[in-house]
Amino acid sequence: MASVRRFLPVAVIASLAVLSAPPVANAGHAKSINLRFPRFSVPPRSDREVCTFVMLKRGEPFDAAGTLIVNHGNRRDFTSHHFLLYAYSGQQLEAFAQYQGKIVDSKGCLDFGPLDRNSRVLIGGSQSERSLQIAPPGLATRIMPTVAGSTKAIGMILNSHWINGTDQTQHASVKIKIMPAKPHTVKRYLIPIFEVVANGFLKVPPHQVNSLAAWSWAPGGRDLGAGTGGAPIPKGAACVTQVTAHMHKRGKRFAVSFVDHDGSQTPLFEATDYSDPGQWPRTDQPLPGNWPLVVSPGQALAYQCTHDNGSDASTVPVKLGCEEKLGEPPGQSIVDQFAQRKNPTGGAAKRCTMIGPDPNECPPSDPAFPGRTFTGNCVEANLVFGFTSDDDMCILPGAYYDWDPVNGCNLGPLPVIN
Repeated sequence: MASVRRFLPVAVIASLAVLSAPPVANAGHAKSINLRFPRFSVPPRSDREVCTFVMLKRGEPFDAAGTLIVNHGNRRDFTSHHFLLYAYSGQQLEAFAQYQGKIVDSKGCLDFGPLDRNSRVLIGGSQSERSLQIAPPGLATRIMPTVAGSTKAIGMILNSHWINGTDQTQHASVKIKIMPAKPHTVKRYLIPIFEVVANGFLKVPPHQVNSLAAWSWAPGGRDLGAGTGGAPIPKGAACVTQVTAHMHKRGKRFAVSFVDHDGSQTPLFEATDYSDPGQWPRTDQPLPGNWPLVVSPGQALAYQCTHDNGSDASTVPVKLGCEEKLGEPPGQSIVDQFAQRKNPTGGAAKRCTMIGPDPNECPPSDPAFPGRTFTGNCVEANLVFGFTSDDDMCILPGAYYDWDPVNGCNLGPLPVIN
């Protein structure tokens, strides 16, 4: 069933009327931008995460009022894990030329395109078959053009991840429609919250439950997440319009609290269903009196995830992985990887499906896991951050706009900026 949300950067849906666009298209003034992620295959009993790039010839900024996204191919045991849409804001647009219209296997698009990872603005996304995001009145997301040689253009990075639980190869595609804001109505631009640092502490041994994955989104604080896929943190006060949660199947609880200057905490949002986390503010109730929520330097949104790595096998299975050292559960956290000077996001255990010797699933080496060797045994593993649906995450997504020193978060007196 389709759901409608006020503004939800990681849970948005599209209408069937979305039209595909060629890899290079003219976005046009005050017209919707229509994109398509080409049809791709997902092998049996596997995850596949892929990226592509689209360049839109356009010299003027595009103010987006809403985004519609549809994931095509959903059926029983074949579903979209997520779709994410980024606008590239850096100065190396030409470096994406090799990816134009091509499908590239990539984890989170972190190895896709130039290395300026903090030059990507999250525009929207989807965790379900159909969703809709609409910006609140007076707000929009601005997409800026950049330069590729002598051409001004908007560069879009499309990231799609699907899970195939069937015994047959399946196929998927995604259609996206970015709708323009009405001219002379926008007073502030929305900016994404995509806080990922808690992922670094996620590590749950077999048959245990813990809440070690925790961090805070703190304006004016040190920005530690931009290099690993997170959005930059504001330097000044922010007017938060929405927050939600992102975990995988072993995520049992996601809690967000507002932390005041004196350190006191007020619960703001809680999710216990990873597949349908909801959001703050709730979409089935009037906006609360504290909306938008002002978060100033010295204040924060603290978030914490509780993960269960098979404490009760009847409700959640233990994570399995290919053994690397005899007698030790595989799987290293991001913090572990940093300490060992290894790829920080590459510590998740190589997936396997049945405990015991299995040289086919756990060969001595695997090109997908460079620098790692395996004993040939499939064993119970640590649950850590990883890009597949069998690993896990702890991410705080949301949106905000900049606080005004005179009017605060009150949009009424502000002049129109588009």
